[in-house]
Amino acid sequence: MRLQLDGPALGRCAFLLVLLALSGTAQAEQLPQNVSGEAVFRGNYWRDRNTRVLNPTVDLRQQTASGFGVTAAYGLDAITSASVAAGATSDQPFTELRHEVGFGVEAPLVGKSTLSGGYGYSTESDYFSHTASLRAKISLLQDNTVLRFGGDYTHSSVGKRLGPTGYLNMGILHEAHGVAAWSQVLGQTLVASLTYELFVLSGYQNNPYRPVFVAGERREFENLPSLRVRHALGLSGHKMFRFTGTLVPHLVLRPALRFWTDSWGVKNLSPELAVHLPIGPIELRGLLGYFQQWQASFYRSSCGEQPMVFPGAPCYAERGVEFGTTTDGSGNPAPFLTYTSDPKLGSYSTVTTELSIKWRMTVFSHLGPIGAHLSRSVIELSGGMWFAHNAVGNQFGIPLVANDAIGVAGCAALCGAGFANLGLYVPL
Repeated sequence: MRLQLDGPALGRCAFLLVLLALSGTAQAEQLPQNVSGEAVFRGNYWRDRNTRVLNPTVDLRQQTASGFGVTAAYGLDAITSASVAAGATSDQPFTELRHEVGFGVEAPLVGKSTLSGGYGYSTESDYFSHTASLRAKISLLQDNTVLRFGGDYTHSSVGKRLGPTGYLNMGILHEAHGVAAWSQVLGQTLVASLTYELFVLSGYQNNPYRPVFVAGERREFENLPSLRVRHALGLSGHKMFRFTGTLVPHLVLRPALRFWTDSWGVKNLSPELAVHLPIGPIELRGLLGYFQQWQASFYRSSCGEQPMVFPGAPCYAERGVEFGTTTDGSGNPAPFLTYTSDPKLGSYSTVTTELSIKWRMTVFSHLGPIGAHLSRSVIELSGGMWFAHNAVGNQFGIPLVANDAIGVAGCAALCGAGFANLGLYVPL
């Protein structure tokens, strides 16, 4: 899992669950359990020191005999938090709801190549976004080589809540994303893939709920550049080790590595290793991931030691950092002063561990037509822990030791958070 909050509104806390389910293109493409069509029901859960997220989702996919496919999805984020950084104005917990709907179509091309497109809409009390996507998959050399190209565009309106129902429109955020991927069969038991992604974010990127202390004064929210360009490169492989027995036919190792850098000076590197072990109708999976980030060029923690402030937390002893230029009231060029209170733009590292079990319900195959249909269903259960250090761990981590003298207002000695997922795949 990669801790990365880019959006300014509370609903972006749901990034945790999204990244747990789709943790980057360095991983394998999520293949359906039933090729002809299925309904997938999921319940996702995240719990850190400040926030609890419940995320039920429904995904539908139907494939026709001619190769055309349609998809539809709905997701709900119920985010309970008392964090000022997430939008709370007091210590009393509150719950924010985010709704997301989407649909897509897929058309066959030559051979097993396809062209697909989709649309999604997300809404909450202070954040509204529209996303359009287009993908092409090109299958070559008897499906031994697969090329994927695609792009997405998201138009988001960012607001700030003014009471239970009202909000103030803060600005517009444009997000463009392009991806190119190459998967190659290198042998009967070895597959490798290489992915490049480009992200361009333009517009309002501040979090209007995060105050910043600059030169001893409290600013109501941060002042980030309006343009952010990010490049990401991912490499992964699948290696199967075959066994002679029928109960445990094989073992799959999936190492992966992802690196990205952006125009704000942020760089990160994230290796991980996954293991898949089928045992009869059950498949066990394990994941160990590491994430290391180096801070943005304008990130500062220069206010010295302060009571109740964790070392390394963002703070500016002076006016801010000159980062690019803007115009003054007379239209003349002037330095753009940048400052942030987001510890996720600082340097930190995380470790993620996850275990999952998947049960293919083949035991019901002898119970007639209903049993045959039920035997193609799959139940999946997973859970894990996320550990972080530095200011990120202090803000999000749950203290795992008593009487932590360093992290008086949060967590320091040992910081963690938990997540879980329950999924049901039903054939259509």
